Amino acid sequence: MSTILQNVKTAVDALAASAAPLDDAGARPQPPYLSREITDIQERLLRGPGFTPADLPAYIHAVRSLNGPGIDDREFLLEKLLTLMARSPDDSAFAKQVERAAIQLLYKDLPHPPSGYLTLPKTPSAPPSAPSPTDGAKYAFRSADGAHYNVLMPTLGMAGTPYARSVPSTTPLPPQYLPDPGLVFDTLLKRDEFVEHPGGFSAMFFAFANIVIHSVFNTDARDWTKNAASSYLDLSPLYGSAQAQVDSVRRKDGSGRLWEDVFADARLLFMPPSTAALLVLFCRNHNFVASRILAVNERATFADPAKINLEARAAQDEELFQRARLVNTAFFMQVILGDYVGAILGLTRDGLGWRLNPLETMRGMNHEFAPQGEGNMVSAEFNLMYRWHATSSAQDTEWVDALFKGMFGGRSGGEVCGLVAIWVTVDEFKTGAVKLVMGAPKDVKEWSFNGLKRGHDGRFADEDLAKILLDATESPASAFKARGIPDALRVIEILGIMQSRSWGTCSLNEFRSFIGLRPYKTFEEWNPDPKIYMAAESLYHHIDNLELHVGLQAEEAKVPMPGSGLCPGYTISRAILADAVCLTRGDRFLTVDMTPFNLTSWGYQDCMYDKQDGSIGGIINKMLFRTLPDYYPAASAYALFPFIVPKRMKGFVSALPDSPVAKYDWTRPAGPARARSLPSSAQLVPNGNGVNGLAKPEGRVQSLLGGVMPDVAAVDRVLYNDDAVAKQAWSIRTLTEQLIATRSIEHVGSKNKYLNVVRDVINVLPVAWIVNDIVGLPLKTEANPKGIYRPQEVVDMFRSVASYVYDEAPASRKFEVHEHAVRAAALIMRSAKENLSDSNGHSLSGFADSAIQSAIGRNERERPFLQTLWAASQGSSRDALAAGIFAELVPTAVLFSRAICQVVDYYLSDERRARFVDVLSRSQRPDAAFDAMIAEALDGLSFQNAASLNHGLMHPSLFIQAAFHILQPIFALISVQRASGLSGQLHRIMNAGDGDKVQYLDTNAEITSWPVSLIIEFKIC
Repeated sequence: MSTILQNVKTAVDALAASAAPLDDAGARPQPPYLSREITDIQERLLRGPGFTPADLPAYIHAVRSLNGPGIDDREFLLEKLLTLMARSPDDSAFAKQVERAAIQLLYKDLPHPPSGYLTLPKTPSAPPSAPSPTDGAKYAFRSADGAHYNVLMPTLGMAGTPYARSVPSTTPLPPQYLPDPGLVFDTLLKRDEFVEHPGGFSAMFFAFANIVIHSVFNTDARDWTKNAASSYLDLSPLYGSAQAQVDSVRRKDGSGRLWEDVFADARLLFMPPSTAALLVLFCRNHNFVASRILAVNERATFADPAKINLEARAAQDEELFQRARLVNTAFFMQVILGDYVGAILGLTRDGLGWRLNPLETMRGMNHEFAPQGEGNMVSAEFNLMYRWHATSSAQDTEWVDALFKGMFGGRSGGEVCGLVAIWVTVDEFKTGAVKLVMGAPKDVKEWSFNGLKRGHDGRFADEDLAKILLDATESPASAFKARGIPDALRVIEILGIMQSRSWGTCSLNEFRSFIGLRPYKTFEEWNPDPKIYMAAESLYHHIDNLELHVGLQAEEAKVPMPGSGLCPGYTISRAILADAVCLTRGDRFLTVDMTPFNLTSWGYQDCMYDKQDGSIGGIINKMLFRTLPDYYPAASAYALFPFIVPKRMKGFVSALPDSPVAKYDWTRPAGPARARSLPSSAQLVPNGNGVNGLAKPEGRVQSLLGGVMPDVAAVDRVLYNDDAVAKQAWSIRTLTEQLIATRSIEHVGSKNKYLNVVRDVINVLPVAWIVNDIVGLPLKTEANPKGIYRPQEVVDMFRSVASYVYDEAPASRKFEVHEHAVRAAALIMRSAKENLSDSNGHSLSGFADSAIQSAIGRNERERPFLQTLWAASQGSSRDALAAGIFAELVPTAVLFSRAICQVVDYYLSDERRARFVDVLSRSQRPDAAFDAMIAEALDGLSFQNAASLNHGLMHPSLFIQAAFHILQPIFALISVQRASGLSGQLHRIMNAGDGDKVQYLDTNAEITSWPVSLIIEFKIC
């Protein structure tokens, strides 16, 4: 018996009940997972020699054959498989194999390359004769029109080529028997009532969907067979589909940036404003990325644009623009897979962070099984699938109605006055649309929408953009349904039906057969509502005659269930997954050429998901946080789940096991006015949830203490008296010498040694001192192999605390940082509390100290401090003392490291080192000259917010003593100097737009506030 298949069967059978919709009584029926015939095939496979996930495609094809010509999508096979994968552990090899098989199946739903076109496609054009300054890198950059995405078929998917035809129609229905398009709209498509989307989708979801759809579909108004957009998710609404459009949005000043708040596709001006507002944020994101790539300058190839000649500036601008575009389009793709598809499959709603990822699953697989980067060609059939007008929210419907009335002298798109129809005709619409588009300014920098005004810097006001987007997030979309399209869009739908007929498009049943679904046998099976199926039967006579566009729009819609969140018609639900896989998998810039080398390491990392950021598998929050920071605070549900109406999402999250609902801010962001109105005492007043913390560091520390009031005064009495300071500083010196001795590495064949003085000494010192001498948290080292945590793990804990307390993390990481800080605080305080022993030497836990030492190898160096603290506590509880230790020392540890690091870096410069070594060698304790040199180093390097602190390791007396005893042994090393090359440099990034704040690039290519690495070289005797 195959254990794997048994596991599959058990899992999907268990999911069957949760996948079934609730009945009228609110109960969930228990339908059989599959039909009797399919169950039989399961049993035969179970008795066979074995079944592996690689056999899944054959199994599904067998299922198709038993159900006639295709799968019965009312059995929800795909939804159950997706839910099975989503609920499997992250490290499940079985789930990964099933995912690969499922993606292979979806990818092969469409032919690659396409088997036919509406008209003859273009032949490859000749290469340009004049060389470009970036010819060597052109292969790695996206072309303006989508050419050369497949290097062997250069025009595949190129803008201006005809649509593919995926399904040739063989239904012999004479055109005379096709119903009038207006009659079809009035009887099957016209909205009878507004019904809120059952999955809680917001208008913001469909604003983003508009950008996705317009990235790959732009039917040429003069030749309906051609697509003026490329067949790739290249964010062409922002960048354009022709070189002239791309040039129109670029500054070309050496920075790689676009003009402020621009986009290239004028069509977006005439859509509900949330679409254009969201596209503006992608423009801002491009500019952020370009500026950051220039600032990071990973390969040291960029320079200040003002300091280079015109030719070099043009070459630099081209490279920065192209690499920023690669990152921005990859980010756009990740929003599609993370937020968009995550919502479509109901994963966000159900609290599941897993995502169907066509990119990850291809790596390490042979090309035959997982072809990638082959190119793509969108088809006429899929163009019709994305006509989602039925989902227009009430707010967007009002906007469209007002637009039409402005275009057509007060008439809407589909009005009836008494018994007299005053509909806008197709010819009137064409004339009006051309007039509207031609009326837009030629200069994209002058474009506007929804009456917004540009400022003197060319930008729209953040407040105006935020209002549009927040309104869209709160506005419920309409449900997919027959009779769901607003009246105003009547003429648009008529044009859609006319286009479909001009293409000779297949019928609904032919399309279903093509993607492996069972054709409908009756109109009632297609849509069981008598008003709908009877009208359709009257118009089309036989179910096989039902044309694709109408059949897709008026098909029965799904209900919410595991694996289904979008709830469109059944056919759209199945086809959209195949299209998403093909669009991403066929794009070489999202697969084989999506590398840190092409996007830069920082850029590549910037468009990766962070599963701990609170968004349940999303990423769009990162863009909202960075482009509208005053209007999207950390942990705001409006940023983390913008595609679902907040009140609905709150209900979904509340229903999750161990619900994290309290961790989110569910109120609509009020903007910067809220922060300005805080009273001066607000450091102890909650401001939102724990992620956003309290107004000042003191309040943020308090929020980590679990309601315990810390006895900081007792800690101060023990820590800051002269004898204690001298003793603690000497202990830090001893630790410094130990780290230098044990962490230095040899230069083979030489008397030189190397030491990563930042990573292995300065960053570890304050953390190791606190956990060894103060808290008693056992470190795992060579000397203490039974310890629990390695030094770098504890450094990361302390960094999380400081990042939260001093607000050093970007908004997109604050949720994760807060979670880590809470866990770190609990661990550190628990260790301190357990090690606060009474006069008899017993720990709070009741275990003998010898037993604890045997189990975890605890270092006894913390005993004197804790015993002294307990004696000086004046009756304080262990909880208060442990909280006092944490509050006073832990948040400042990495600030201390950063300050010492800046001093070391400053005095490693050749012109300063000898002077500093001379001052350090004169005395065994800090003096006025030493104080002056420390002040010089820190003032010259912008000490950031640490200079204003006067407690913990930044307490003046402790800081100066500890600094002396760290710096003296470092600079006493013989011939100490920077290691050669980049290893000897402390790589700083000046954060543009944030004053003189210094940041660093860590080894994961992420921006951090904390120094990472600096290697020094010295001689041994």
